[in-house]
Amino acid sequence: MGRTKRALGTTAVTAAVLLLGACAATPTAPADPAPAGAPLSAAQKATLQRAEERLVHRCMHDQGWTYRETPPDDRAADDRGPGRSFPYLVTDVAWAEKYGYGDAFTPATGTAPDGDRATPTRTGRAAPARPSADWTRALYGTGRQVSVQLPGGRRLSTSDRGCLASARKTLYGDLARWFPARRISDNIDVLVRQHVRDDDDFEAGVAAWSRCARTHGHDVASPGALRAELDRRTPGSTPAEAHAQEVRTAVVEATCARSSGLARTLRQREAYWRPRVRDRFREELDELVRLERAALPEAATVLRTPAPTP
Repeated sequence: MGRTKRALGTTAVTAAVLLLGACAATPTAPADPAPAGAPLSAAQKATLQRAEERLVHRCMHDQGWTYRETPPDDRAADDRGPGRSFPYLVTDVAWAEKYGYGDAFTPATGTAPDGDRATPTRTGRAAPARPSADWTRALYGTGRQVSVQLPGGRRLSTSDRGCLASARKTLYGDLARWFPARRISDNIDVLVRQHVRDDDDFEAGVAAWSRCARTHGHDVASPGALRAELDRRTPGSTPAEAHAQEVRTAVVEATCARSSGLARTLRQREAYWRPRVRDRFREELDELVRLERAALPEAATVLRTPAPTP
């Protein structure tokens, strides 16, 4: 076990709720009989996501707006293709040989993509090029907020009005309880990686990786510097030439991640930090499981009703 530069933060998570209004009735269906605290399955999570989309669709339709329901993310499919995520550096040589960097280094915010909703149209009218202010207000609401502050001071907020808030209240009852717990859960990976990057073993592993990269002709101190070097080399290249260079560079990154031991170090330090971060936020994580498990019967009821038609 390596030494660490920074102990696990003790910053308290605070939820600030201002003048919450009741937009929908709370679910009264009985809770799922699974053991308390048992994580939801991928299928159960998808059911909740589909039910939220159906409720948002109904709400928007009732206000005269069209809305296209967004299906749950297929993360398994993403991990099989160029959308696979490598939070530190590429560690899979075969994947790098096929995709180069793919979409692996698209910056992640660690927050749920509430803004990734379908482009709107008013019922019976052509779709505008961008969502209108009225459509956005109908979906996201304005004014009163529910918020949570993450370690490090970052604050995430959502309105307690609008169709999205109404859908979540219908499923989970109390937005002031669900939203902070949901956002803490969404950010667990981000918080774990912050601790890993502050770990002395990570610094030593990157130094070993850098020595390996030099043996492959890249005098760089980090994977980020290697990618910056690639950016400087590819301007003016044809797409085929640029892709070939990207693949060669990504293969070096992945090869050195494995041969230097950095990939193994990352697995070990994540295994060390993840339970400690989760324990720090055990109350919020348990609260989320309780609320979402209790919402499953209501979600099933919601999905038995067909989506609105234009």
